[in-house]
Amino acid sequence: MSDIVNVGICCVDAIGQTIDDYPPPGGLRLFDKLTLTTGGNAVNCSIALAKMGIACDAIVEVGDDALGEFVVSELTKYGVGTAGVIHGDGIHTPYTFVCVLPGGQRSFFHTMGANGTLCYDHINLDLIRQAKFCFVTGTMVMETFDGEQTARLLRRAQEAGARTLLDTVYRDSAPAEQWHANIHPALPALDYFIPSQPEARAITGFDRPRDIARAFQDRGCKNVVVKLDKDGAFCRDASGSETHVPAYRIDHVVDTTGAGDSWSAGFLAGLYKGLDMPEAALLGNATAAHCIQAPGASTGIVPLDQIAEFQKKTPLRGRN
Repeated sequence: MSDIVNVGICCVDAIGQTIDDYPPPGGLRLFDKLTLTTGGNAVNCSIALAKMGIACDAIVEVGDDALGEFVVSELTKYGVGTAGVIHGDGIHTPYTFVCVLPGGQRSFFHTMGANGTLCYDHINLDLIRQAKFCFVTGTMVMETFDGEQTARLLRRAQEAGARTLLDTVYRDSAPAEQWHANIHPALPALDYFIPSQPEARAITGFDRPRDIARAFQDRGCKNVVVKLDKDGAFCRDASGSETHVPAYRIDHVVDTTGAGDSWSAGFLAGLYKGLDMPEAALLGNATAAHCIQAPGASTGIVPLDQIAEFQKKTPLRGRN
């Protein structure tokens, strides 16, 4: 058991490249290679934390299949606690077939699987009771767990003394009513809500981070961070203090896969180390900067002391 528990979605990405075109029914096409990697917000964040040197546990649901075994083996390889992994009976592990086209563009085929059946009653509450931080990530694609069940778990975590956090998946096709049903019940049980700007806009209808943060706080959330991609992050704490935290200046972006999850790992690590919210957000920016300079969701993540050295040497965007 560890002080940080990440609850949410997992996935296996099967990346096929290069896919020149799709065969007709009964047809065959050849491609060069298939790469299997883990994915999903909770898995990505947990592996990033472990690579930084921060112990954590992952609570995800996998199927009773070889892909589920692969997810557990990858978490174990990096030292992530797996006592909370749920093995669903008769459910398949979520996976995405990623088709890499000749120009580098990607098309996706996804099956939700066990992410849709994760539920409160199957969660190991002993892990939640001993945690100092409980992070739920992947809201909007956890059909059973989203909304009231998420709020119930966050309340239980707060009652046990943990600080609670929530992040979402951006579903541009979801109506406002679905966003509200999934997010609003959890806000009074949140110490930190850390959505991206598109996600926050979909929930509130507002564009300005200040207005977004106030809207969430009006519904009971204590602290809000709005992730602004290359523009860094906007923080508004429970006292109303506001800070824009700039991103680091990066010359070459290789792959943005997992950048938001790496940001969350850095932010969690900062809070765990006792940093205030803007400093933790800055560490989140630095961790995401490592992520986007290498292919894959966590390939570029390095130990925390190396990220600290990066912070000392690398200028911030908008500053000389």
